[in-house]
Amino acid sequence: MFEEYLTAPTTEGKVKQLIGFLVQQPADDISIDFNFKEVDPDRAEYFNTMVAEALSTYFNVPSEPEDIEGLNTVQDVINRVENA
Repeated sequence: MFEEYLTAPTTEGKVKQLIGFLVQQPADDISIDFNFKEVDPDRAEYFNTMVAEALSTYFNVPSEPEDIEGLNTVQDVINRVENA
């Protein structure tokens, strides 16, 4: 599912594309400190689920939605990928 959206050559670029897709904003508008959960706090559970799915299936970083609860920014997600 994510392969068609995550085409950037770097992890940072891919994470920005992922977050942009989830919040329906262009990846170019997503900064490293962009807090994706502030965009729509009512959808935090959705974001947790989708980010966990992307980390598990695309980035090969086994994750559950609960693992994502403490992640809020693009940098947080990048750190999880790079430190796995």
